[in-house]
Amino acid sequence: MKVKKMITAAVAATFLVTLFAGCSSNEPAQEKEESQEEQKVQDENNKEPIVISTTGEHAFFSETNEETGELQGFEIDVWTEIGKRLNREIRWETAGFPGIIELLESGRVDSVADQIGITEERKEKFYFSDVYFYVPYRIVVAESNDTIQTVEDLYGKKLGLLSDDIAYSYFDELDPEGKIEYVNYDDSAGVPADVAMGRIDATLMSSLHIDSVKKESGLEIKGVGEPVYSEDNGYPFQKTEEGKKLRDEVNGVIKELREEGFMKETAIKWFGFDPME
Repeated sequence: MKVKKMITAAVAATFLVTLFAGCSSNEPAQEKEESQEEQKVQDENNKEPIVISTTGEHAFFSETNEETGELQGFEIDVWTEIGKRLNREIRWETAGFPGIIELLESGRVDSVADQIGITEERKEKFYFSDVYFYVPYRIVVAESNDTIQTVEDLYGKKLGLLSDDIAYSYFDELDPEGKIEYVNYDDSAGVPADVAMGRIDATLMSSLHIDSVKKESGLEIKGVGEPVYSEDNGYPFQKTEEGKKLRDEVNGVIKELREEGFMKETAIKWFGFDPME
């Protein structure tokens, strides 16, 4: 009987040791998991905002609502959704062109959203996202001008362009002998005005904007001929590890938005059609 009691006591002691050992090993593990989850949530909440430069003066893409003073347009809607999916706030910096690109060059912003064309020269400076928008460009002349329809018709004529216009990268091929006289402008508003008044013969303009510029400005201008070239638009990022990482994350979101139909719906909302089709 005494031996039986001793065995029973030993078994009970062993059970208690195992029980408490189990509790002591599980509790720290559970606490560790909870701590890691809390840290994850805290890290998500502490993510730095993504700062984007834009003009706030680009019809349909990035414009300023006259009543509210807030930015609106295709670019604004797309980046707002990108911010939501990356769980990061989007902050905007407004400047003129090419100031919005200079802000990226100086590292004051993370990207630029304002229908930025991808060129070989720009790709040397920046990482670019996948193409998210195709924009055809046409020749714009005065309403009374019926002599210009093609690039060849511009030979010997004055073509007004912004000083940092992407069009220059195309004219190495379109005007290899330099037969067109280029007139540089710093202010985009002055170009169509000079076309209408005959100070220059023509300019190039996005097909998306010709009618709206004509309507809003009251200028007697028109688009002529077939598109001269089509511009590929992408979002530029600094050529740093951080820039590459953000570019890759944004590409992932753009792919999702395209597959889900968000990009198409947003384009139709602002332009009436999907330029990617």
